[in-house]
Amino acid sequence: MVPSYDIANSYKNIMEILVDEEIDQQTCAWSLEEAQRINRIEVAAHALNHLPPLYASSQEGVALQYERAQREHQGDITAAVTDALTAVKRIPWKGSTPFDVR
Repeated sequence: MVPSYDIANSYKNIMEILVDEEIDQQTCAWSLEEAQRINRIEVAAHALNHLPPLYASSQEGVALQYERAQREHQGDITAAVTDALTAVKRIPWKGSTPFDVR
């Protein structure tokens, strides 16, 4: 199912959506305690740094890029998220200052 996405900007990297979905998929069986020990933002950023961007600027573009990414990159997405989860688990959480999203 292609997500409907409310795009606040005029463009969106569709890989972000697929990486978030893959993180959910790979962590859904984890205990609450284990899930809370990882920083999902760090996992997503790590994975996205190892994947090509796929931008869309319309709902139709989101649908096209989403389907393309699933078809052409799902294996890469799965591997990048697996690697990112392993890397983030290995590195102790030291805290960070999140972006101000005003």
